[in-house]
Amino acid sequence: MLKEITVTAQLRRQNLQRVPIAVTALSGSQVRSQGIHNLNTLANYVPGMTMSPFALGQSLISLRGVSSNDDGPGTSSPVAVFVDGVYFGNVSTIDQSLFDISSIQVLRGPQGTLYGKNAIGGVISIHTMRPRMHGLHIRTQVTLGNYGRHNFSGLITGPLGDGWAGKLVVSTRMDDGWVRNVVLHTREKNDDSKAVRAQLLHVGAHTEWLISANASRANDEDMARVPMSHMTAFPLPLLQTYQSLCGTAPNPTCATNPFDGYQNQFAYGLSARFTDHLSPVTSFISITAWQRTHNTWAMDSLGAILPLGNAVWDEDRSLSEQMRLLSRPVKSLHYVLGLWFSREYRNRLRLFLVPTLNPNPALDEHYRGIDHILSEAIFGQADWQFAKRWVLSVGGRYSYEHRRMSNNSFGDAKNASGYGGAIGLGILPNSLINELSHGWGRFTPKISLNYHPAQGLNFYVTEAEGFQSGGFAAEPTSIADTKPLLPEIAYNTEIGAKLEFVHRLRTNIALYDTRYQNLQIQSFGPRPGIVNPPPDYIGEFETFNAGGARVEGAEIEFDWLATQHLTIRGSYGYMHAKYSIAYLSNGSVYSLLSGPGDAACLANPAQPGCVDLRNQSGLDMLHAPRNTGSLEAVYHHTLPGGSALQPMVSYTYTGRQRGELEPYAIQPAFGLLGARLTWLSPSDEYQVSLWGHNLANKIWIPDVYTIANEVFGVYGTPRTYGLTFDWKFGS
Repeated sequence: MLKEITVTAQLRRQNLQRVPIAVTALSGSQVRSQGIHNLNTLANYVPGMTMSPFALGQSLISLRGVSSNDDGPGTSSPVAVFVDGVYFGNVSTIDQSLFDISSIQVLRGPQGTLYGKNAIGGVISIHTMRPRMHGLHIRTQVTLGNYGRHNFSGLITGPLGDGWAGKLVVSTRMDDGWVRNVVLHTREKNDDSKAVRAQLLHVGAHTEWLISANASRANDEDMARVPMSHMTAFPLPLLQTYQSLCGTAPNPTCATNPFDGYQNQFAYGLSARFTDHLSPVTSFISITAWQRTHNTWAMDSLGAILPLGNAVWDEDRSLSEQMRLLSRPVKSLHYVLGLWFSREYRNRLRLFLVPTLNPNPALDEHYRGIDHILSEAIFGQADWQFAKRWVLSVGGRYSYEHRRMSNNSFGDAKNASGYGGAIGLGILPNSLINELSHGWGRFTPKISLNYHPAQGLNFYVTEAEGFQSGGFAAEPTSIADTKPLLPEIAYNTEIGAKLEFVHRLRTNIALYDTRYQNLQIQSFGPRPGIVNPPPDYIGEFETFNAGGARVEGAEIEFDWLATQHLTIRGSYGYMHAKYSIAYLSNGSVYSLLSGPGDAACLANPAQPGCVDLRNQSGLDMLHAPRNTGSLEAVYHHTLPGGSALQPMVSYTYTGRQRGELEPYAIQPAFGLLGARLTWLSPSDEYQVSLWGHNLANKIWIPDVYTIANEVFGVYGTPRTYGLTFDWKFGS
């Protein structure tokens, strides 16, 4: 029989099949067997989700077509991430170590009621293993693989006496890097990360304390960005130079960037979760957390010839408090009431380094943004079983966010006070200093109707709203560009069916229609009116509310116990994501390489050979592949003597998607094949696994971006393989 899956998607423990939300739930064993160790690898198994690993502090999450490519301190990701109930508003602050995971739950679609602002695309909720109150438990894992891969993870947990239990986890990941830089003669795209997590659990007669401390560090080399197009009259032959050194065929293991980049991250934090069972039917939960993250990285932007570096120093601090009052089953009513409060401090310094033009970084173009964020919310939801097979859920949340933003831009042109005069490429054309503050608030309701006609059948329809807070643009080019952004609003209609047949086949289906207003989009290119820019000018950043969009889609996930020993799991997501009314007033109009020229295109953008990016209405949304899917088969074969072999094969697929506003900035579709063969000892004390990822050695591109309308990107990991040894002591 298939095991029941318990989730906390509605902030209380429920059977997945009874929750009126589209949820992808992965157990800890699935996380380990599928090789999921960060959000990049998680995305392959969630329909409608993509992850672009731009850098440690610039990762871009997209869920059901919703993403934000402005990574500055004045905006937040539209997909909220929680680890043990602690909110991470900045994707760069997430602990990348996923060793002691008990489950990962991905809630797809706007979750404005229970999770609040910045959950307009969905929620990723990660749960770690709790300390064990009974019996000592030890688990270690050692992995060796190609490219010098050597990982180690260790966990120890058990009782400490007088109602206390503890847990300590240590994890390291190391490899030499699979990209060879033929210009600098270095290795790039390596993995060097360490993490530690400690927890104390105290269980009393009616109360419970869970105190957690975590720390992680990563020290990686450059991301090995490469030029991928030569479509316009860009003054440097970047693509030709790259191909002359690495060949004309795509070569993921070769890089030619002349700027030696790096990425370092140090994160640590504390949290305390207090539970008081006030009565047999009511519980109070408080989660208090403090987190701090330091990111520094410098990345080569062009991939050849000119060492243009993008260097960032980033600090993020947050203090949050969440209080919830929950009911256990009381006749026909369940409810949750809550308060939310958080303070965040973000300080980011970004420099655009051009060593060949200016050896003194202090005179390069740079921008510092300091954002103080105050968030408050009150929320509640009630589930009422008003008839034998019918449940009505009604909820709402009022969220308020206030930001105080300080801008300090050191650009090429001096301001009226004589400040500025950087030596650079015109990315920051002006120098400015100012401070603004603004607040945004909204009530986001939700209503769901559930119908359970029989055991194993559940149908629901849900109407919900999502709220993405407004903010301030990164790297503003003028005082006018520092004005506040409008908040994004989502209206979502979802119809779903959750079906289970004789405990051997579980199928969950969701159909959704989501309408978005005031989308926040960042573009990079020449500013309006630039017809004949200077030779070293490559463009500027602009962030704006581009208009609206509509996403219609269907998703299906299934678990099938085909035989007593064979389990087949799969998922598929179809997404039709289009900008409905989206006009970029400062979008660029330019000439293709064989076109009539920039001046002629600006005068008549409709003529052949010209690309006008200003009107995006009716075009596909960014990072919104039409098709995504995964398929996995696991077979358990018992051997004489009680040991067992467990072969597993998996395939994940991500369809073609737009990576940037330019119509040729496309991430091609890719499918990745993986396999694992595991031997389990008779007592399940030992496991030895031979595994491989991307076994077909497919060339794939997880991220692209544009500079001066030319496309650059990074290649995905090639074929990797290795051996993992697990040892477990205790139940």
